[in-house]
Amino acid sequence: MESNLKVYGKSGDIKTITFSSPARLSDILAQNGIEVEMPCGGRQRCLKCKVRAKGSLSPMGDWERTLLTEHEIKEDIRYACMAEALGDVEITLLSTGYRDEILTEGYLPQFELNTWGKGFGIAVDIGTTTVAAYLYSLADGKLLSTHAEKNPQAVYGADVVSRLQKSMDGEAKGLASIIRDCLSRLITGLCKQSSVPLDGVDSMVITGNSAMLYLLCEMDPKSIAVAPFEMDCNFGFFLSSRDLNLPGNIKIYLPRCISAYVGADITTALMAAEFVTGGKVAPGKPRLLVDIGTNGEMALAADGMLFCCSTAAGPAFEGAGIHQGIPARTGAIYRVTLDNGRITSHVLGGGKAEGICGSGLLDAVAVMREARILDETGLICDSGHDFAGYITDENGQPAFLLPGTSVLLTQQDIRAVQLAKSAICAGIDTLIKESGYTREDISELVIAGGFGSRLDIKSAEKIGLIPPGFSKKAYAIGNAAGSGASMLLLSEILRIQSEQIAGLAKTVELSTHPYFMEKYIDGMYFPGV
Repeated sequence: MESNLKVYGKSGDIKTITFSSPARLSDILAQNGIEVEMPCGGRQRCLKCKVRAKGSLSPMGDWERTLLTEHEIKEDIRYACMAEALGDVEITLLSTGYRDEILTEGYLPQFELNTWGKGFGIAVDIGTTTVAAYLYSLADGKLLSTHAEKNPQAVYGADVVSRLQKSMDGEAKGLASIIRDCLSRLITGLCKQSSVPLDGVDSMVITGNSAMLYLLCEMDPKSIAVAPFEMDCNFGFFLSSRDLNLPGNIKIYLPRCISAYVGADITTALMAAEFVTGGKVAPGKPRLLVDIGTNGEMALAADGMLFCCSTAAGPAFEGAGIHQGIPARTGAIYRVTLDNGRITSHVLGGGKAEGICGSGLLDAVAVMREARILDETGLICDSGHDFAGYITDENGQPAFLLPGTSVLLTQQDIRAVQLAKSAICAGIDTLIKESGYTREDISELVIAGGFGSRLDIKSAEKIGLIPPGFSKKAYAIGNAAGSGASMLLLSEILRIQSEQIAGLAKTVELSTHPYFMEKYIDGMYFPGV
């Protein structure tokens, strides 16, 4: 039966959707590109997709009722992933009033301007969590403006695997449409910011991990989602804006991927980090590049050799899947310190803490370990010290309330951090072993990505996210993937050279690597204090 869903947006806009009932509200919203915070992809795990809903709805079940307060129930609040629309329904998206802090800055090394386009060009990095875009004057290589948004595909799931599965389950068109709409907004927004006519934009480079490019192009991702994970498309070719239903008449270049889970974003990041120069691996002592995010992609370059790998860290460091996790935005705890026996939380914007983002989560775990609120196995325990935050949650499990805030870290949150940090460090150790070097041989640890640029590297070492001693040789270079995409936009020579990187690299498959599994299990423990 055809029914109508009327959606009242956060900015006052109204959209009416015709759908076949019955259908879950979360499915209707995702299929129509309407953004609701739902990092679990509608699996009823993250419990972040509250909306105000009225009309022909399925009755509230016992589970949903226990999760809502009496006030919320009276205010017609429902979880979009639990409520079914049986007929005509009206919903109101709940405005947060937050402003996301998305990293766009990055390091751009010196190179000769040699553009393959004319007029103006745009470089874009499609990350799993965020999308960043850069508008350049191609005549002189000057950066005119930057613009960024959260990746709206998050309504299909916070991680790559969830989105690939959704695509194979028939949601490919929706996944492509929602990211293309995002790119369209970024293109027009950049032009408006710099008073550049849309028809003046001639060329564009769009980088991203392999999955993001498959989903953008609405291609069947089965080859990268199912063993043996061998890509049936390596990219490294041109499209037009019409091919992707984007505005203007733009030549678009999608950089070459290295392998199924070492994508074009690492190709461009390697260019920005100068791991590859002149079409060859840079000479010198071993250097390690790590993009710490939902996908922990990394590369090791030394003596003309290049080794790459990718490990599924999960979205914990982006604040997703965490009980009170939120992106790095106003109201997020972004830093936690322990001074003279006192735990202090620092909040973006300086106001009340509404949740905790990835960098704050990492700090909090480091502080809890230092204060012996966490034992080496990751169990939250009563330290016996003057930390009043130790409590038990509604399920009787140990939890810790950050002093002076209403932000709770659960035992499940700690386990998510353990899984993520163990995956990253085990990946680093496996890559080093595969290259024939040792930890001591690594001269530099170059950290890329938004989370990597915000984290306290000493906290990362304290919890075992990076090996001991690596904090002294680590530095961040910001959005390296976006910087590298800019380089490919501004230099035809570098664009051509980037296509050679896949041939230079050896991809280390971690899923079947016995050393990785050994280090992964060891890495679940926290270092001693």
